Amino acid sequence: MKRIFTFAIALMSLFAMQQNASALVYNVTVPAGTNACVIAGNFPAPMNWAPDNAGGKMTKVDATHYTITLANTDETMKYKYCSGPDWSYVEKNAAGLDVSDRTYSAADVVEKWALTWADVPAKPMKLEINVLTPVGTVECYIVGNFTGFSWKPDAPVDSCKMLKTATTADGVFFTKTVYTADANKFQYHFCSGPAWAYEQDPSTNFVYPEVNPIVTKWKAIYDPTKLGTINITATVPAGTGNNVWIQGDFIGWNFANGAGGVLGTKNIDGTFSFSVPMVMTINYRLYNRQDWGFPESSSPTAADELPASVANYPADANLAITVAGWKQAFDTKVNEVSIDNYKIYSNNNKIVVEGVVSTAELFNLDGRRVQSEKLSGTFTSQTLNKGLYVVRVDGATKKVSVN
Repeated sequence: MKRIFTFAIALMSLFAMQQNASALVYNVTVPAGTNACVIAGNFPAPMNWAPDNAGGKMTKVDATHYTITLANTDETMKYKYCSGPDWSYVEKNAAGLDVSDRTYSAADVVEKWALTWADVPAKPMKLEINVLTPVGTVECYIVGNFTGFSWKPDAPVDSCKMLKTATTADGVFFTKTVYTADANKFQYHFCSGPAWAYEQDPSTNFVYPEVNPIVTKWKAIYDPTKLGTINITATVPAGTGNNVWIQGDFIGWNFANGAGGVLGTKNIDGTFSFSVPMVMTINYRLYNRQDWGFPESSSPTAADELPASVANYPADANLAITVAGWKQAFDTKVNEVSIDNYKIYSNNNKIVVEGVVSTAELFNLDGRRVQSEKLSGTFTSQTLNKGLYVVRVDGATKKVSVN
């Protein structure tokens, strides 16, 4: 039966892709007991990482299989599955840990849900959380899907810092009363300091009705009396532009809408300097653009993404690193599309490209993809706001103004 289903899904995918080159069929096998399934990713707005958008609701094939056809998508787009219209229901691996963003596969498998969605009334509650932490813990911060400071260990101290109640031979006790708008999807865990570098290990979440959890280990123990400044000097690949950013848990990994990160200082010798004050341990990564798609890579030719690096004060107070490569090169000198090959113009708040051979992509000046289509012929964008955009046609690019 499983082979028949897989074969049928493959035929459905092939047929759909032949019918519409800019559409993909997503098929997923889900755990037993799943009541719904939605897909969310860096798809065109308004579906951009929005599990609550109706456009991502998948069609149920049978008890453990769902499918959806999405237009204007390609195989490079990243996505995840949720069992309901909220990140509280996001997929996990078999051990209950986070999974990496997916790229296209005609037959995905979800091993486990963070929570399984059920269409039941919300249960707003105040909950007193009492946690036992390891010996030597100085401070404790609670993070979770609470109203007002969702998953932010660096939120204002009075929001997520817990009160120490006792120190015993078994460990240190902390307490905090929090409000959840819906206990049905209430999830939380702990950090020993105001950054993800100090989170519990393993980082699996506690869920309601558990209100007396135990943390057995920290990734690092935070001590506010031992803070200092970590200075990083980075040697970057030849051809890197004038800007490089550092991103990390010390600022909440906060790239959003083409902003965020800390801009480095370019030195006379071409290196970049960064200074991170008042920290003990940081997880960080460098980027050659304010965009998740432009991180460090393992070599000048690799299109991979390096895992976050770790630096500790005072051992790494003055750290020299070398960036081997970038996942994507970003050159501010745009390689103009030849007018002999394409006709590109704006009309009625839309950008039109005539003569496309295989692919047309549209970006705003922050590097965010607005639209992407695989086609041969004429590309017409969605209605756009006034301003400058970058069109990439068959791999070459050109700036276009919408007036």
